[in-house]
Amino acid sequence: MKLSRAIILLSLLTGFLALAATVVQPAQAQERPTPTIKSCHICDEGLSQAASTPQPVVRAVLFWMDGCPNCNEVLENVLPPLREKYGKQLEILLIEVVNMDDWDRLYEVAAAYGITRERVVVPFLVIGEQVLIGSAQIPAELPGLIERYLAQGGVDWPLIPNLNDFLTQTTPTPPTPPTMSGAVVRAILFTTLDCRDCQLVTARGLGPLMEQYGSQFEVQTVDVVTPADVEYLYQVAAGYGVPKEAVDLPLLIIGDKVLMVEEIPARLADLVQGYLQTGGTDFPRLPPRPGTTITPAPATSTADTDAGAPAAIRSNGFALAIVIMALMAAALIYSLIVFALGKTFSLPAWADWLIPALIVIGIGVAAYLSYVETQAVEAMCGPVGDCNAVQSSRYAKLFEVLPVGVFGLLGYLGLLAAWLARKYLPRFEKPAAIGYFGMAFFAVIFSLYLTYLEPFVIKAVCIWCLTSAVIVTLLLLLGTLPVLRQFAQSEDE
Repeated sequence: MKLSRAIILLSLLTGFLALAATVVQPAQAQERPTPTIKSCHICDEGLSQAASTPQPVVRAVLFWMDGCPNCNEVLENVLPPLREKYGKQLEILLIEVVNMDDWDRLYEVAAAYGITRERVVVPFLVIGEQVLIGSAQIPAELPGLIERYLAQGGVDWPLIPNLNDFLTQTTPTPPTPPTMSGAVVRAILFTTLDCRDCQLVTARGLGPLMEQYGSQFEVQTVDVVTPADVEYLYQVAAGYGVPKEAVDLPLLIIGDKVLMVEEIPARLADLVQGYLQTGGTDFPRLPPRPGTTITPAPATSTADTDAGAPAAIRSNGFALAIVIMALMAAALIYSLIVFALGKTFSLPAWADWLIPALIVIGIGVAAYLSYVETQAVEAMCGPVGDCNAVQSSRYAKLFEVLPVGVFGLLGYLGLLAAWLARKYLPRFEKPAAIGYFGMAFFAVIFSLYLTYLEPFVIKAVCIWCLTSAVIVTLLLLLGTLPVLRQFAQSEDE
């Protein structure tokens, strides 16, 4: 084997081993420091008193809700060690979200930081110009932000309008999650994608409850799209005594109750609590209708189909992601082996033209993801996974700056440039073939890492991301033979 090929092989093998180490222990770099416990300081004396402390102080605001397990995790296990470590240098104002007016205020705060309503859940923490959401992001990023702001001389309260209006309580007792064991409440939601009221009501009424009860609260949605869907909605509503002229979207059926529009956020929490205390309730039985499309509501787990549930349930895509991961790993190992041996299977001449065709498809996928990530719009997910959950995760940006979709788009353009150079610029044929192979190899490594994150870390799968992963894997396999031919020609000469 020539020295140049050995060097390239060593580089590829190093990248592959680095990926393996990352996958085996993905969270190592994000481990939360273990501070010693000493004291606790919460801003319960108003904003003005704390301003007089001579040391640098970091001030933050945390929105939480009673009965929310993730809030309980942050309040009990994340904040106390940090308060203990920093003492009076850390002030956290706790704002309880109780009613619809509180949710509206939280939505206004989120909008000021460029966060859409669909992404707003509690716990929701604002520190400086940063927003941390959920029991995963807060412990992962808050310690580092505190250290950074202290090094910069501290940071004042976030610029939240009428912040003093939120000072309605002192240090609260940490919320206690529901204790009902085994009970599950299942409901069906009729909605439509282009209905703004449906999105707002669903976010306010369903989002907090899904966060609070987790797998104890399952919702399946029926998309109302065609006139036939509308007629089916009228048929279902009539079965519950709701006349046609009174039907409105969104419409939710839970047990023997029908809730519409603002009734959902106003009454649903009490109904869920009541049904859980009485042992839960199954999906309501709907009249059969061929072609009804049923998918899980955002942020809820996929339920198993049973006798009373609708038939066509959206797949979470975890099995598909794992299969694609296995294929990508096999492609990486295969490419290393054939590169080391210097030979592979022959391909017909037309196979080389599959490369630009696949790249064009990949550019389309990456361009769409770039649009979703940069414009903060909702992605079309299809029947598999939850693209929006993936795109709203912290892994959707590389180094918290560059959207992964944009990075992928640049990668596809680089692959296209390398293929064109190899095809039409004989002078650069060999370096272009090597460059293409190297870019494709590391694209598969990066895609394998992202695919691993979806089912095992983010707990959601993006079908667009899986499509891109398959494309780069095929591009790697198709680019193996041309680069080996270049080395073979050099060795013959």
